[in-house]
Amino acid sequence: MKLQYVLVAAASALTVSAQTPFQVGSFTNVTVSGLLAVGVKNSAISQGNSSAAQWANRNNIPSETHVDDNTSRLIITSTSKIADGWAVVFSCESRFTADTRPGDNATGGLGATVPVANASGWADGDTYGGIVSPYGSIKVGKSTLYYTDGISVGYLAPILEAPGEGQRIWDANGLATFNILSTYNTGMIYNGTYIPDFAKNHLGNTRSRNTIRYESPIFKPTGKDLLDFAIAWSKNAAGSENEVVPTGAASANNSSYAQGSTTYFRARYNGYGFSALLSWMDQRFNGVATTAINSELKAWRAGISYVPMKGLKFGVVYDDTTCVNGIRSATGTPLDDAKRTAYSVPVSYLWGDHGVYVTYSKAGDTTSYKDSGATQINYGYDYALTKRAFVGVWVTQLKNAANGYYAPFLAGYSFGGSTVMKGETFTQFGVNLNYWF
Repeated sequence: MKLQYVLVAAASALTVSAQTPFQVGSFTNVTVSGLLAVGVKNSAISQGNSSAAQWANRNNIPSETHVDDNTSRLIITSTSKIADGWAVVFSCESRFTADTRPGDNATGGLGATVPVANASGWADGDTYGGIVSPYGSIKVGKSTLYYTDGISVGYLAPILEAPGEGQRIWDANGLATFNILSTYNTGMIYNGTYIPDFAKNHLGNTRSRNTIRYESPIFKPTGKDLLDFAIAWSKNAAGSENEVVPTGAASANNSSYAQGSTTYFRARYNGYGFSALLSWMDQRFNGVATTAINSELKAWRAGISYVPMKGLKFGVVYDDTTCVNGIRSATGTPLDDAKRTAYSVPVSYLWGDHGVYVTYSKAGDTTSYKDSGATQINYGYDYALTKRAFVGVWVTQLKNAANGYYAPFLAGYSFGGSTVMKGETFTQFGVNLNYWF
């Protein structure tokens, strides 16, 4: 009989659940927002210093016309009030691609494929939960650290004004912040000749995992300016907890999971026609011995901009990056740290609904690697359809020095799916639409 009562109770509960779907209470606010960013582009690359065989590995496709997604996203956020000035917050950012299906390959060539779903998808953007208070907020989850610092989106909120490039119709492949400031190179010296890794190493991690982040409230020192800062720490920004489990001799070299961590700091200021940025990151790679190659990444970035008259803005951003033991011998023995500096100088002028932009960026040589830098110049024009929708054109030229191998961020099949060649030049013309909703 008791079993019979249990079955009846379970059936009744299921019936009630089916008739009364889960609902958000009146005490919780839920919002949906996001960005649609798409472009039609024509891109081209030069052969650079590569041999005919290397050029063949680039699929012999010197140019292509394509539709590109420029990091579109859908964001669901909620807040639930605890007390005056206090609330529980939640945010789920999902990346979607307007030009591909999740099962398509984002990159290919040379037998390597990376599905779109590995680079975008449900909750694959900044996704976190936390507490907001008058003393700041603490958020736990996934968070973007460092590599986007400097990009200006002051047209969305005053505190987001920054000294770096701030075109309202950004082109993901053309953003110098990603291509120049947030890229560093490592490599090997063999018989006195430097052999690069030909890897696109990016500062920070896209949506760093396991992150505990504190964001200060926005201070107004004189009532006419804005100041805030953020501090973040992650045990393993590149993966899940205890993902790296060294064995044998590796453990004896202090390369255990416990040795790695990422620490981050950022401060912003806006006021009296100036904007300023200072950020710093120290990333000790998990599972890598302190004496091994590529064991730690140290970087700092600073910038300032000035608006001398309404609509006109000048800026400069400087980045200094060091990969500890990033230069090695042919046998893998660390020889030196791989260090490079880079800067970007954006100039913009906005009048009415129009905006024009010119940005010049340069990466210096990597340690022990002559002529390994690159330069990039961007030209842009956009028009505001509304306060949150912009359309315009973007022209990019990324030119490597004789031994440089900087590459466009998130490039497509023939431009990102095979090994970048030394000395190549990338050019792109795009018509883009950005719609913040």
